[in-house]
Amino acid sequence: MASQRGFDVPARNDYNPIIAYIAVLPSHRGNGYIDDIRADGTRILAQQHLPRIRASTDLGNIPMANAFRAAGYINFGRAINMTWS
Repeated sequence: MASQRGFDVPARNDYNPIIAYIAVLPSHRGNGYIDDIRADGTRILAQQHLPRIRASTDLGNIPMANAFRAAGYINFGRAINMTWS
């Protein structure tokens, strides 16, 4: 869902319903708008009566991790992706 402050992408991967992406426009960052944007995507998925909704973020994206934590998302794992040339 899109707003004038950002957007989210509620989706499904091979394993779970997910919040695939959340963005807050740079001019609106730091104002707490992430909570409304994240809640919108979560609401859309929750209306489908799903057993769980997952989301992920980079370890260094502390504001996003905090936004998920504040909404009750539980940190259940970590992944490291490595590539070689």
